[in-house]
Amino acid sequence: MPDISSDSKARAADAHASEGVASWAEHNILNPALNAGPLAMYNIVADAANLPECHLAVDEQKPYSAGWFVQGVSGGVGAVLPFYLAGKGAGKAMLAADGALAGTRVGEALSPMLTSSRVANIAGATAFGGLQKPDENHTRLGNAIGTGVGFLVFDRGNLLSKQLPLAGKLAAYPLTGFAGGAVMSEASQLASNGKFAPAEEVLQSGVQGMALNSLLPLAHEGFTRISTKSVAAEPVARQRNGALDNGRNSNGSGDGAAPPGESSALTDIRANGIIGPEGGLEGAFHKVVLRNSTELRALSKSYSDWVNENKPSYPTTEEFAKLSPNEIVQRGFYHPDATNLDLLKTFQEAKPRPLPDAKVVAAEVAKSMEPMPLAKQNGDIVLGEWNMEFLTADKAQYFAETYKHVVPRHHLMFVEETNLDGLAKVAKDNGYNYEISRDNSRGQAVGFLIHPRLKVLGTHTYEEVANVHNIPDLRPAFRVDLLDTASGEKFSAVTVHLKSMRGGPEATAPVRTEQARVLAELLGKDFRGIIAGDWNTFLDKTRELDPLLKAGFKIANPGDSTSTQSMGGRLDGFLYRGIPWLMSNPEVRPFFKNPLITRGLSDHGLLSTTLRPPRPASPILQYIPTWASFDQSRN
Repeated sequence: MPDISSDSKARAADAHASEGVASWAEHNILNPALNAGPLAMYNIVADAANLPECHLAVDEQKPYSAGWFVQGVSGGVGAVLPFYLAGKGAGKAMLAADGALAGTRVGEALSPMLTSSRVANIAGATAFGGLQKPDENHTRLGNAIGTGVGFLVFDRGNLLSKQLPLAGKLAAYPLTGFAGGAVMSEASQLASNGKFAPAEEVLQSGVQGMALNSLLPLAHEGFTRISTKSVAAEPVARQRNGALDNGRNSNGSGDGAAPPGESSALTDIRANGIIGPEGGLEGAFHKVVLRNSTELRALSKSYSDWVNENKPSYPTTEEFAKLSPNEIVQRGFYHPDATNLDLLKTFQEAKPRPLPDAKVVAAEVAKSMEPMPLAKQNGDIVLGEWNMEFLTADKAQYFAETYKHVVPRHHLMFVEETNLDGLAKVAKDNGYNYEISRDNSRGQAVGFLIHPRLKVLGTHTYEEVANVHNIPDLRPAFRVDLLDTASGEKFSAVTVHLKSMRGGPEATAPVRTEQARVLAELLGKDFRGIIAGDWNTFLDKTRELDPLLKAGFKIANPGDSTSTQSMGGRLDGFLYRGIPWLMSNPEVRPFFKNPLITRGLSDHGLLSTTLRPPRPASPILQYIPTWASFDQSRN
């Protein structure tokens, strides 16, 4: 026999060892993942169709050994695919049911649940657990209950963890997954035969849940980003001299023309607001019907989920100077010098809002507001309107000095995108009263800041404005009835925040038109007062507010195209009917244009207008022009 060298023996030993490692990885990593993933889905079909099932070989490991834990992690990783698909499938079925029930009382009651992706994930998981062939001592019903309860633990734990910093989330999601997996095993066993599951079974289920809950949220987030990109793929509209401008086309010609074969209507989606199209919506609601309310509902829900997952945390003004760019990003804001921008979860890959220096912002706003006198206890009434972009208590505290330069110069401020704590903080800081509607799941309420000169006689929330086409998270209209104690005049004020253009301006136009129709009907013929807010339609060319205009309301300065939003377009403004005053043309203060302020304060500008008693009738005075906005032929 030929002599075998020691080198040949070493190579043979290495080959044998490599084969052993590959075999171990196959039976303890790959096969458990495949069994829990694609083969789990196949076996459900096979069981229903009486086909042979397929289970790949897995090594038998001693409980609590390293291999046993590895198998648990691999099974959890493999289970991501079927549970992800189950959640998406349940979501589509629920949205279809929501569409079928649209316009009915049952549909209105069930819509929040049927359009919830969180409910869909739990429902899909429950169905998937019940469809799987049960192991010994388990039942399908027990599997369904156990899986549903486990995913409910995932959901609640993840929801509580969303407010944590990144390091906290990295620890909280696996811990939540472990708890949910353990509960899943125990609940399944108890529901199946009334007994507790063995300790090693509970522990391995917890390990599987830990891996599953660490990866499944990432899968859902990735799907959301991909699916929402398809809604608006047009170029970005830019603002120039207060008007919308296409910028450069794909050929770089810069003439604003769209490339051949493409629409010139521009849609730009950002985390807070959609602007477009350049040509406006003239007559749009007459020719467009709500063709795909299911898609709009899904898009609205995905945006709500994004908002709730990416709430920024404002520092104190003293803390700001000590924050590094990376720490600013960790708080949920954008900073160009940060190296950890990949930590930011963004909607449509837009930059989150920046965090300007609050002291600098206050100084710059003070310069802008200085020519405007403080509100008086008599004389003219000054109104303000401002979408304050997710005003919360911590934001109100951070920009407290800024708001002190704004609020005291108005007798009544119409406010959008605020929650109760934020508005209450601003009101208290400035000695004002406040009234507010309920908020939606994003924390977006509408309300008022009210000078002590004005006495509140009553309030009313118009929930019907928020219940149009079963689209979730629309905002109600909110009304205050007021007495001006200086003049004795009574009037009403309504603040609105209509459906955004998210999903496209034409696709969403019928929703805003219906909201306007509903509001006009609810206010009735005897309403005397002002409606103001973020209309999310271009007031200089809108047809979506025709129901209100036909009811006798007029737009203050209707031909003005001054931009009131950071991406262009006049979206904010005042409508009025039957008031005993002349109304000045609203003045816009676009703070977001100031590079020292940015849209970090708000992506909307502040609007101010003055109510002044009519001039006495006189042969001479009748030839002196009054303020233009009160009586214009366009309306």
